[in-house]
Amino acid sequence: MTLLPVDWVVAFYNVTLIGVWLPRAGESAVARWMIAVHAAGLGLLWLLARGPSLEWRLTRALREVYPILWLLVFWRELGLHCGLVGSAPNDAYVARLDQALFGANWSAVWAPAMPTGWLSELMQGVYFAYYVACPLVLLHLLLARGRDTARETTLRMVLVYTGAYLVYAIAPTVGPMAMAEFPRFAGPAASGLFRRLNDWLQATGDAAGTAFPSTHVAGAVTLAWLAWRHYSQRLAWLLSALALLIAPATVYTQNHFLLDAVGGALLAWWCQSWLVPFLTRSPAERRWPALGFGTRLRETEAEAA
Repeated sequence: MTLLPVDWVVAFYNVTLIGVWLPRAGESAVARWMIAVHAAGLGLLWLLARGPSLEWRLTRALREVYPILWLLVFWRELGLHCGLVGSAPNDAYVARLDQALFGANWSAVWAPAMPTGWLSELMQGVYFAYYVACPLVLLHLLLARGRDTARETTLRMVLVYTGAYLVYAIAPTVGPMAMAEFPRFAGPAASGLFRRLNDWLQATGDAAGTAFPSTHVAGAVTLAWLAWRHYSQRLAWLLSALALLIAPATVYTQNHFLLDAVGGALLAWWCQSWLVPFLTRSPAERRWPALGFGTRLRETEAEAA
């Protein structure tokens, strides 16, 4: 069975996280369990490489989407890791850099400066909309648009999320909402519907240490990217508008620093515009064009011939 680029992405993540947990293995049972989980993930790659072709429809479907299912496991793990290693130095550094780059920590000053109820609910609603749009778009692309689209969708989404996860694993940050230096602004809409929904989702499913870069922004940009490739212009514009609004929404709602939002957008742009094309080329075409290596190598091969 042929391994796909996304299989190697998942394998790389598993190897990296084994390295992240190894220094804690002697003192933490959680670390030992996580090493075992990632070793099992590498074992799955071995089975895919050596196993026969999948005959059952369900197993073929799982083979295509298992990396996205792995993301759910990896997400919960990141909170365990942050609780073990802490994030205070990283949080302080990001806060200082955010202020230096943008003149202020806008996540701390924007909501108090514009505390109107309608704006608060709008920003909270936009933030919540990602939780609805992401699974709906992914499910449709994975199940209703054919194998090639499913594989592209899986690769693009997994690349963005594992890229962010690697940052979280190496340098976890909790974001302004969880930092004592930035008390959360209550405002007139503290009991608004979307504020309460977001608070409930964060209390039940959030993982500490996952602030920089923002997966809300990175994921929304990726959804818009996929929409321009596979949907009508109307829906593509709609998802693009959502991506543009989510970035300021993450700041106004104090879930992220502006730096987190910018980092998420840059991560998504790099993955979609450069890394995906690089990984989906044939091995002979995987050169580094920015450095000119591919051109010189082809010229050398032509002269030798």
